Formats: sequence, C-alpha cells, structure tokens
Amino acid sequence: MAVPTDRRPRLVLVLVVFLAVAATASSHARTLVLDGALTSSFHVKDTAVIAIPSDQGGIDEFTYHLVPPPSAMTKTSKQSVSNYRHTAAPPPTITRERTDAYGNRILELKWNVPKGEIRIIGEYDVNASVEFVPVPSSAPYPLPAGTLPTGVALYLKPSEQVQSEDQGIKNLSAELVKGAKTEGEAVTRILYWIVDHLHYTLEPAGYDALTTRREGKGNCQNYSHLTMALLRAAGVPARLVRGRTLGKSWEVDEDNGKRRWTARWGEGRHAWLEVYYPDQGWLMYDSQAYHQFVSTRFIRIEVGPDNKAVHTDGLISWATRGSARPKILDVHVETDFTQDKDVVKTQKSESAPKNLIYAVALVTAMPVPKPTPSPAVPVPPVVSAPPPPVVSPVPPAPATPPPAAVTPPPPAKPLRPGDFTFPVAFGNLEFPREIRLFEPVKTSGTGQYSLEQNYMVETAEYATGDTLYAQAFELDQPVLITDISLALHRFGGESGELWVELYEDDDGPGKLITKSRPIRSVMIRTPANRYDWVPFSFEGSKTIAKENRRYWMILKFTGDPIVNWFYTYGKVVSPEDGTRATPANKVVWNQILNNEFNFRLRGLIRE
Repeated sequence: MAVPTDRRPRLVLVLVVFLAVAATASSHARTLVLDGALTSSFHVKDTAVIAIPSDQGGIDEFTYHLVPPPSAMTKTSKQSVSNYRHTAAPPPTITRERTDAYGNRILELKWNVPKGEIRIIGEYDVNASVEFVPVPSSAPYPLPAGTLPTGVALYLKPSEQVQSEDQGIKNLSAELVKGAKTEGEAVTRILYWIVDHLHYTLEPAGYDALTTRREGKGNCQNYSHLTMALLRAAGVPARLVRGRTLGKSWEVDEDNGKRRWTARWGEGRHAWLEVYYPDQGWLMYDSQAYHQFVSTRFIRIEVGPDNKAVHTDGLISWATRGSARPKILDVHVETDFTQDKDVVKTQKSESAPKNLIYAVALVTAMPVPKPTPSPAVPVPPVVSAPPPPVVSPVPPAPATPPPAAVTPPPPAKPLRPGDFTFPVAFGNLEFPREIRLFEPVKTSGTGQYSLEQNYMVETAEYATGDTLYAQAFELDQPVLITDISLALHRFGGESGELWVELYEDDDGPGKLITKSRPIRSVMIRTPANRYDWVPFSFEGSKTIAKENRRYWMILKFTGDPIVNWFYTYGKVVSPEDGTRATPANKVVWNQILNNEFNFRLRGLIRE
C-alpha cells in the first residue's frame, strides 16, 4: 500500500529540493541588457482609514507618520515629485515636521484623545523615467581609502540588520570579489551571487543579513540587507531604499516581438538599494531583478542604513492607559497614469547569472596609463639566410581500418502505472495563507505602542478573466500524477466549474495531454485575505510525466467564477521562461512573466 505523502515529510522534502534544482538548472537564464527608455507620468492617492476605540481605556494620543516622496535623480533613473499635499479628517491637533539623520523629511500628525474614525490621504504627481544608456565608470577596486564624502562613508558601517562585521559575511564577500579590478566588477559579482543563491518568500524567519544567509530565502528586505552586508564588507558603500511598487507591468521586447518579457510587481511596500560610485554617484539596484536602475513603477520614499532605521512612512503610534488598540479599516493606493511608455528592447544578452536579471550596460574600463618610452635599441645587421635543405617526400600513411560496429542500447522499458508506488510532492510550495499588511504591535514603554506597515503584498493574477496563464514544470524522473493543487482565492461567482489542463511543450503550451476532474467553483471556500491549496485530481487518467521534458498547466473554467491565482517573484522550480500569458481570444504564448505561480504536483515514482 502506498504511504500517504504527509507521512513522509522528510523524504518528500529531499525529493522536492532535488527536483527543484534539476528543473532550474535546465533553464537558460542570463542578463538582458536593455536599450531605449521608460517614461511615465501618474497621480498617486494614498489612503489610510483607522478606527479609534472608545473602550478598554481609550486612546490618549494617536500619531500617524507621513514621508513625502522626494525628487531623486541618478544617471539612469529619475523621479520628479510635485504637488504633494495631505489631508486628514478630523484635522490633527498638531502637525510637526522634521528631517531625520539620513535626510528624510517626516510629517507627524498627532491627535489628542481622538474618537471615531481618522482618515488620512496623501496625494502627489510623479514624472519618472529610465534611460537605458551605457554608464561609464572607471572607479577602481578597492576604492581608495579616505576618499569618500562623510555622508557616503556612513554607509560602509555595519548596522542592526546589515551585519557586515560578521566574519562569515566578510569571508564570503572577500571570496566573491577576489581579483576584481573595478568597483563595477566587484558589485556585479556580489549581485550575481545573491540572485543565484536566494529565492523569494513573503514570510521569512527574519529580515537581517545573517538570517537571510542562513535560510537562503527572504523577501525584498532580505535580498537588500544581505546584498548591502556583502558590499559594505567589501568596502563598497550601499544604502537601503524604502518605497512602494505599482501593480502596472512593463515589457522587454526581444527579437522583434518573438518574446515579450513582462515585469510586474505587486502593489505595496518594497525595499531596494543604492550603490555609490565615486565617478557616478548613487546608482539604483534591486538585487532580485534590476541592475543600475529601477523601473518607473518604483516610488522612492526613504533612504537609510537598513529597514530598522527607515520605517517611518505609514508608521502608527499611540498611548493608552488601558489595552485599547486602533483598528485598521483600510489602507490602499490608487494610481492614475496620464502618460506611459512601457516597452523597451534588448540591446544584448549575457550568459550570467543563472537566474534572469535586467540591466543597464555598465562600462567599467580602468584608465590606461600613458606608456613610458623605451630607450632606442640598435638594429642588428641583416644576414643572408642559408638555402633551405632538400626534403624527401613522405610516404602515405596506412589506411585507417573502419570502426567496429556499435551495438545500439536496448530499448527503454515502457512506463507502466503499476510500477509507480512511492509518493512525492513537488512545486512552488511557499505562499502566505493570510495577507497581513502590518507587523505585530510593538511596545516602547508603559502604555506606548506602535504598528508598522510590512512588505507583504498580494501577488496574484485574476485567473478567470480574459487572459490565460500557463505554468511550466520539469522533472528529473518520471512521475505518475495523482493531483495538481493551485494556490487560489475565490472572490465571488456562483456558477460554473474549474479544472486544470496539462500540455506538452512547444515553446509554450502545445498539444493537450489530459484534463483534471472539474470542481464546482462554489466548493472553493477561502475566507477574506486568505489563499489555500485547491486540489485538482488526475486519478484514473494514468498520466505519467516523463523526465527531462517540459510540461505546462493551465487553469480553465466555465461560468462566472472570480478567482485569483497566487504567485511569487522570480523562479523557484521552473525555468526562466516557464510562466506565460496570452489573450484568451487570440492564443499566442510569447508573453513571459517574471514570476512563478504557486502549484503543488503530487504523484508516485518508481522505488
């Protein structure tokens, strides 16, 4: 009798990791160096609504913090912010403005003994652009000691979440940058290592650099903190940027539309970093995906040594003599684009790293010193060469005997479902069951509390609309498929059914192999703000996925279900081009997404 998958977690986990490595290694990831420009103009409206309790001692003092986004400019990415204003109802008792140690402008809106609901709205206009032009840098490595401005040298020091003084961090950093001649080369080596050795999760064990290195995964804070720790340990200044991303995608056209790489981020808080070059100033990097730039969907708000030092925008604090706690009724951002150039082309591609990134060309040639003239050397007299010797003809070589006949290998044994008995699970398995936008409440003294917005975002696609989504997978050994589960949330719709179809590969879904059993949409019951596995059964289909082949799954439906399919950034188990989209009414699978849908394939292998 087969052992249920749940009862063999250790063996299943080992197999999941093994298959995931095999699948990822089969892709052809690289750096896409981009050409052209992105330009966007949009209006932002940021709303927060908080209910103030009157029981449990009430609240004596309530404070909401705003950080107006500044204009910012680097050699590649530009952000111009205008017309910033905020409103609050009821009006705050007092509004204070201050600038912190890192140059961030902070507004503190404070209410004394508030009651009822408080609504805060911040609005502003943004003109953003990215110019994908080569960035020349002759900065040597290591950087000359004592040459950095004071405000820059601050970002060489370790901080609470960026433990660049740790010996393990220092050893790894030294190994990565060994032999680098330019700063650009050193930075690129560290960024390549990060994107190839971490994978994304929305619920990490911690956010600091040491936890990130130990766990090998994390969210945007983790990627940024570990990157900055390795850079600072290498003597390269790096600072954190705390901002937000917009949910609108942009595209990279490769080979005149044959492939359309689509980059999309969830709408919410995000962290990335800036690296200092003495001859270029600060350049923006997102160590998950972007080198020397960030897209026009990123809004830069705060900068500092790590997230603990700059987490002010949206921070809530209050004082109470009891146990009263404000209730968050609504936090959301609306954007209205008035102009948007959102497609660029590839200039070239490079073979590293293993996982896909987008980049601006960084020209890192060292300055060449002027040559020192050598003393004149006398020219020797010309001597006539002796006549060539007489060479006898070489006899022909004996004929090579024909190669011996090679016996062909015996034909592979047919795959029979009865041979598959050992249960396994495989897929992109990590996703948050509940979407929580705030960290747990913190206390800073008797009756003093605070609540901080976190970096969790709802990364999901509306999978029952007019766009079809396909997710690929590859296995390192044959699997008899029993079911495929998708991480779904049903918002509504009472009629119809859903099922999963499995396809062969033809640079996207090709020939249909089989379909799962359908399930009624009303049977998907997910509470508000929660996603869960919805299993689609292939029992009885005797479907065997063979090794070293690519397969595609597509969620299909009838009726009116409103269902989201959760995804994570980057690729965990599928190849770089293994997530696709197409209009349902005109199927062309050339749109490649930068994410990976959460799925769980369960089945049996041969023991």
